[in-house]
Amino acid sequence: MRPHGLHGQIKCKPLTHDIRRCEKLTRVFAVKDGNETELSLENASVGGGLWLLKFKGYDTVEAVSQFVNADLCVPLSERIPAPAGEYYASDFEGFDAIGESGAVIGKISSVQTLPSVNVFVLNYRGREVFAPWIDACVSAIDMEKKTVRISETFLDNLIDGGRA
Repeated sequence: MRPHGLHGQIKCKPLTHDIRRCEKLTRVFAVKDGNETELSLENASVGGGLWLLKFKGYDTVEAVSQFVNADLCVPLSERIPAPAGEYYASDFEGFDAIGESGAVIGKISSVQTLPSVNVFVLNYRGREVFAPWIDACVSAIDMEKKTVRISETFLDNLIDGGRA
């Protein structure tokens, strides 16, 4: 978010279900404008629902300012399990989208967070479509089979702009 204090600390908005997760981290990757920087944590704490992080070797406001608006990521090997019924967006990459009949209708390339809803991005009938993660569109997720059941009727109406 922004530097904090004069000694290279930075405030971060956590996007995790475990607010105290930062206290267990030893390294993160800052991703900004296509560049990735590995950072070692010197200190981490939680306050007011935000993380306050201090990276080794970044001891001034100017040094840490380059990470304002960066995404901080952890290695997949250090990711903690999601709570029951919750998922990580990256888990769905490469899943099959299946229609009401159970036939594969597309491949999910990603999950994106939009202001109002998360969407599954997939190629459907030769077009890239955003299938909103709502009950009217997504009816089942099978993590073992790596499938997401998506309503073809909903997608057809979405593509046609609701015209019959």
